Amino acid sequence: MDSDYSTRLLELVSRSFALCIPRLPAKVRLEVGNYYLLCRYLDSIEDSRLDRKHREKAFKRFLELLRSRDPARLEKLNADVLPFVISENDRTMIAGFRPVLEEFASFDLKSQRIAMRWIRVMASGMNEFSRREIRTFADLDKYCYYVAGTVGHYLTDIFAFKFGLERMREELKERCLDFGLLLQKVNIIRDFSRDFKEGRVFWPRELFEAKGMTVAQVFAEENSQKSQAILEEMVRDAKKHVEKSREYIRKIPSDLRGVREFCAIPLLMAIPTLEKCEKNPLVFDSSTKVKLSRVETVQIISRIGALASKQDWPK
Repeated sequence: MDSDYSTRLLELVSRSFALCIPRLPAKVRLEVGNYYLLCRYLDSIEDSRLDRKHREKAFKRFLELLRSRDPARLEKLNADVLPFVISENDRTMIAGFRPVLEEFASFDLKSQRIAMRWIRVMASGMNEFSRREIRTFADLDKYCYYVAGTVGHYLTDIFAFKFGLERMREELKERCLDFGLLLQKVNIIRDFSRDFKEGRVFWPRELFEAKGMTVAQVFAEENSQKSQAILEEMVRDAKKHVEKSREYIRKIPSDLRGVREFCAIPLLMAIPTLEKCEKNPLVFDSSTKVKLSRVETVQIISRIGALASKQDWPK
């Protein structure tokens, strides 16, 4: 697949990820970018308006597609999925997915096996949580493992394979789950209103029940104090992953500067975003998205290059 085509797709569905990918060494850049697009297809199925039965079939058919690499299977899957995909950008990506599939088939067999292993786990978890809600923080951790922790495991496995990091693989594995969970939980916190509007709730139901409320009642002004208390519990839960996420990057050898930069950009953006969400009533405003300003984002990016060679970063 033309790398420019891949870049355009990445920019379409995730500007933040498209910003990180060019930092990676060429040895892994294509594989990681391709893996993200594969995950994004799964994510589009999960977020779609397909009913549970057809969503479950779509997950299964996507895995079969990756095994067969059959363009005819892709066309049939696209025809059944596209009418139910919510995001216009995701629809564009899916409609142009054939080069992504062809690129995946061009990778060496071990790279394909690493990707398939974690794609299967992700699809299995998404399917599980299409059948049940997130009731507890244990459920939330499990869900975040499936949709984001698996990405951390994939990255660790592909980095270990491509850069000969097998000796330190276990140290990285001990921390990569927290890295994925932190990034996912920040998104779940800041996107609460949008997700609810689209029929999804990722905050544990027990939080609302403990306050004697339904989820919808957190938006009422008279419940603002209770809503803020629920938000603080979510923020506190996410913060528990910060230190191990920092350790994950510090464990990556400093000579792999591009790998460190790739990992550090989302982390250094997630932590201040989490701080912006704390005690912020705008989290419950569907017309506003809590996010870093363009200036703040530029400032973070400008720091990355200077920090990458330091063994004790990021602070």
